[in-house]
Order: sequence, then C-alpha cells, then structure tokens
Amino acid sequence: MIETRRTHSLTKDVGDEMENAEPRGKSDASIYADLLTSALASWQGEFSGGVLFDHVIACRIEMLNSAPTPGENAYLTLARDIAYDRALIKLCVKNGIDARAVDFAHPSEERSRLERALADHDINLTAIAKQFHT
Repeated sequence: MIETRRTHSLTKDVGDEMENAEPRGKSDASIYADLLTSALASWQGEFSGGVLFDHVIACRIEMLNSAPTPGENAYLTLARDIAYDRALIKLCVKNGIDARAVDFAHPSEERSRLERALADHDINLTAIAKQFHT
C-alpha cells in the first residue's frame, strides 16, 4: 500500500531545505543538483524492498500531479521533483544502477534515463504509476 502521508512529510522536509537554500551564482541545473545532493545527504534511515518501491511510486505520483499552475507555490513543485529524484536515485542504487545527484544537470533527461534503466531491470515505474495517476 502506498503511504502518501509519509511522502508528504518527506516532501515537506525537502521543501524546508529549499526555502533555506541561497543561490550562489550557479546555473539553475547546478543549483538543482546541489539541492538534490543536500536532500540525499539528509535521507534518514534506509527503506528496504517494498517500502522503498512504494515510496518511489508515491513520490512519482505526487510529482506528476503537481504541474505548476499560476498561484501555486513553485517551491512545492520543486520539492516534489526533488523528493522523487532522491527516491529514484536510492531505488536505482539498490538495483545496481549508477545514479548520482550530480548527473541531474538536466533533471527530466536524467530522470528518464534512470526510469529506462529500471525498466531494463523489470521495474517499469511509468506503467505502475499510470495505474494510480489521476
């Protein structure tokens, strides 16, 4: 069962980190990689097996459901992206796939690459998330 409450609190933690982040004259891609690196460093504990998988799916669904719209907090959308990418990296590493935050210079491209690599390992996040995506 996917636990969205746990994901919401993790997304909130990531969002808190981003609100406190200060730009250091870097490109947007570099700032994103820095934020993702920080989020990975703050990952508390280890999820195992099905719990990690459920967390990844829940984060992916939240990310897909949070398309930025006028008036919506951009930090929340960014926090959901970071939460998903952080969980995606953890799942990839658990499955022997090379995944690092520094490779997220172009987040959507790296996200797609990692999702394809997982699909090659018979973990099709796209197909599974479509079952739950509203």
